[in-house]
Amino acid sequence: QNYQRVRALDSHWMEGMDKYAHLLFQLRMSRKNAFMLQQGGFIHYQFSGHGGRDKMENDSVTCGVEDTLGQLSADLLDIDDKKPEPWVCLSLYHLARDDHDKSIAFVDKAISINQQHSYAHYLRGSILLASHRPDHAVVSFFRANDLQRDIPSYEGLVESYLAAEKFKEAICTAKEAISSAPRDARAITLVGLALSQAPASQQHGEGKERAKRALKRALALDPGAPRPLFALVDLHASEGNFDTCVKLLRDAMEGGKSDMSDSTSPAATSHTVTWNKEHGDVIQAKMAEIYTLSESYTEALECYHVAISMNPQNGLAIQGLERLEKIMRGVDPDEEMDEDGEIEEEDAGQEYY
Repeated sequence: QNYQRVRALDSHWMEGMDKYAHLLFQLRMSRKNAFMLQQGGFIHYQFSGHGGRDKMENDSVTCGVEDTLGQLSADLLDIDDKKPEPWVCLSLYHLARDDHDKSIAFVDKAISINQQHSYAHYLRGSILLASHRPDHAVVSFFRANDLQRDIPSYEGLVESYLAAEKFKEAICTAKEAISSAPRDARAITLVGLALSQAPASQQHGEGKERAKRALKRALALDPGAPRPLFALVDLHASEGNFDTCVKLLRDAMEGGKSDMSDSTSPAATSHTVTWNKEHGDVIQAKMAEIYTLSESYTEALECYHVAISMNPQNGLAIQGLERLEKIMRGVDPDEEMDEDGEIEEEDAGQEYY
């Protein structure tokens, strides 16, 4: 709203409009029912595969955000196309439309105009990482961090190193992030993520426990943060501790009461309640996933239905429910089916009941 007021007062104002475009992009992604990839970060979203873009085109709200982003790009280009902000905005517009090629071309244009524009380098790294090019993304995130040290660029670096399976570099970078911001839950979460994904041979068998401690500390600092919550749940799930996973998610639904430290601020508690109120369907879908892994199918079914009732567009819940129904019918959920519902196998004579 503040950016909108600035534009209303001075339609030719350029400074900070790339950040406004960033916020519009985030809004577009959340309203497209996007889900963050395991790496996280504002750019790393995975669209629901249930219906794809065509299904979302009828959503006037999400298309309205995209239209606003497109109009902002056009307005800024008309004002001054010799500044990086219009090209960054245009890059985000095409990224919202899943066109990575155009998005990278326009952010490159922004960098050619101003090579000191840290956000443009960060955006470039994010696009490359989302395009599964982590080694190239590292270069852009490193440049962004060199120009302006902040947690988002550290996040990009750690995520890129992990995607490239450079675990030692990921851990070192995460620790550097903590040195830069020792009380920032995002930095502590990075350490937990890096330790949890690194091979045990590189950590003398203590990595998982150290990862848990880091993620719990991050949650104590910011109980409303979904990233350390889901990372901790995934870590316990990988060890078969499903009861612990359910408890963590139930605590999150209730505002994180039982595992909250005395040092947790009222503001953090309020943040928890706000996030869980807005994203309760995501937590319910995650709980259903855990119940499915533990073969508690009745509970999983209930959680999926609750998630979908809270948000009928929740692609994670829709796909999870489809998978669960196959499992309950005794069908391998990973088998692909043809248009007639037949299992596509070379041994077509095998029957499934």
